[in-house]
Amino acid sequence: MNKKTIVIVLGNRLNDDGTMTKILEERLSYTMEIEKLFKPSYYILSGGPANPLAGLTEAEAMYNYLVSQGFEKEKLIIEKESLTTFQNAANSVPIAKEMGAEVIIVCTSAYHLGDPRYKAMESFVNELKDTNITLMTYCR
Repeated sequence: MNKKTIVIVLGNRLNDDGTMTKILEERLSYTMEIEKLFKPSYYILSGGPANPLAGLTEAEAMYNYLVSQGFEKEKLIIEKESLTTFQNAANSVPIAKEMGAEVIIVCTSAYHLGDPRYKAMESFVNELKDTNITLMTYCR
């Protein structure tokens, strides 16, 4: 992809022992696919301390995993305040805008995008109104 592409990877509540859920592991496997397919400029890893017992944020867990898989640390931005999908969009899109994103790819799970309780697409579309940034999703 020739345009400046930034991926926003949405977290998922960690287990009490700080390990990742199967859902989050799947999202990170999608992230690895995105790297091969699109070679994005940056990744914003979005997820806060939804489970205080875990001892780290979702974003920190994602960062640690992706670095262990060979991702460049410089391409990984940690956004560790978000506790909801609405907050993922509200906190991550401004970072992507500031970085000059022309395309934003939201990496999550298919159920997450389709479930009206989360309002995932609505949240990201609202954050991107009045911009020329292209919004894409990557999920299964």
